[in-house]
Amino acid sequence: METDQDRVVASARAVLPAAGRRHTDLTTRDFTFIADEPHNGAPGEGPTPTEYLLMALASCTAQTLRQYVDYKFDYAGDITVEIDYHEPRRDGAERYLQRTITLSEDPDPDDLKVMHDIAERSPVTLLIQFAWSVRTEFVGPH
Repeated sequence: METDQDRVVASARAVLPAAGRRHTDLTTRDFTFIADEPHNGAPGEGPTPTEYLLMALASCTAQTLRQYVDYKFDYAGDITVEIDYHEPRRDGAERYLQRTITLSEDPDPDDLKVMHDIAERSPVTLLIQFAWSVRTEFVGPH
């Protein structure tokens, strides 16, 4: 498989020094982050790799929806996306991500359906659907 002609869309680097145990330095473009795992009751020095994945899905969903609502409406309010990772308790059950999208404004039901379809096609959703089922629900303003 020849990849030298493929366009690189994004890249990231993780460095885990021998003395670091779980503390991992992450870089992408000019940004630097830390990933860590809780250990021996300590919370760690940064989000876990799984939490970074959940944050990527949440932020990508919100940004993708914002592009649509900014195009469609004069003012669309706040978009909040929460992601919970569920592991099954019984053998053979599917693990999944529950995505809850809260809008501060109440959209028309037809627009809500379009927004649901857009959320299902956000770039990070499409990337991770190979590994997990992503279940999406919209909830009304609080």
